Amino acid sequence: MRLRSPCLLLFILLAALPARGQQFPPTPVVVAEVLQQQIHDELELVGTAQPRHASLVASEIEGKVILRAREAGQAVRRGELLLQLDNTLLSASLVEARADFALQEFNHAQSAQLFAEEAISEQQVRDAAYQLERARAKLQGLEKQHQDTAIRAPFNGHLVQTFAEVGEWVGRGEDVARLIAIDTIRVHINVPEAHVPRLQPGGSARVFIDALGALPVEGRIVAVLAEGYAESHTFPVVVEIANPEGRIRSNMGARVRFRIQHPQAVLLVPKDALVNTPAGSLVFVAVEDKAVGQSVKTGAPYNDYVAVEGQLRPGDLAIVRGNERLRDGQPVRVLRKQQ
Repeated sequence: MRLRSPCLLLFILLAALPARGQQFPPTPVVVAEVLQQQIHDELELVGTAQPRHASLVASEIEGKVILRAREAGQAVRRGELLLQLDNTLLSASLVEARADFALQEFNHAQSAQLFAEEAISEQQVRDAAYQLERARAKLQGLEKQHQDTAIRAPFNGHLVQTFAEVGEWVGRGEDVARLIAIDTIRVHINVPEAHVPRLQPGGSARVFIDALGALPVEGRIVAVLAEGYAESHTFPVVVEIANPEGRIRSNMGARVRFRIQHPQAVLLVPKDALVNTPAGSLVFVAVEDKAVGQSVKTGAPYNDYVAVEGQLRPGDLAIVRGNERLRDGQPVRVLRKQQ
């Protein structure tokens, strides 16, 4: 019995092998179409939130601060008083100018009446008219300077800092306050030069403010600067987002996600269609009930697909199930087509 058992086993194995010329049954497989379409990459970069408007408010005249109407951190409306200056010499000059204008106005009226009575010459009338206009211009200039002693907010925003205290003398052109407007925020990002050509003003972007833990905000590219940084080979890009509630504050960190469209359509195969071999990546295609191996060069992933380069064509049936041990030219039977 011990001698017969190995013989019996060998007989069974030989009987199980296919006869000479007989082929193995086709391997059942699942296929999916090779696609060709334009795709986009998602590029996420870190930037900084900045106000749309930021201004160093300066004094147009010199004077002593007698009132600071608003404090740092407070919201202000356009035209609202920030600082009140006092200039004694200006006030005295204004009183004098008003008196001079009243006198010249009276003299002009008198000269017009005398000219009508032919009591004075036309030249004297013209001289009186000139003196009146001179006095008017001087008065208007001094009134404008007096108005400028009240330093007002140039736009709606928040007062960030004041640089003058009550009792201090402020010079003409000197900065007295810093004002920002955050109803609209601009996020500044440095984008690598390889991606810059595919970003255009008007394009969309999604902005994430991690400090607020909120959902992303839809933004719009408003500027792609023409000059970048030689050290990092990046270019500043500005994305604008609405901030009506003022929750986003100046200098908050922001993540910006761009959708970058590829300029040309690419071939896409399902990830499961790729077979890795020592010689590289293969995709088996079902052609007339046979598996045909195609060498491919893989690119970027896109959802459940991978971009590839090779001899594949759109519409080819790439094998996505049952391709693990296929050989080139092996018979296959398509069970179904994956959508």
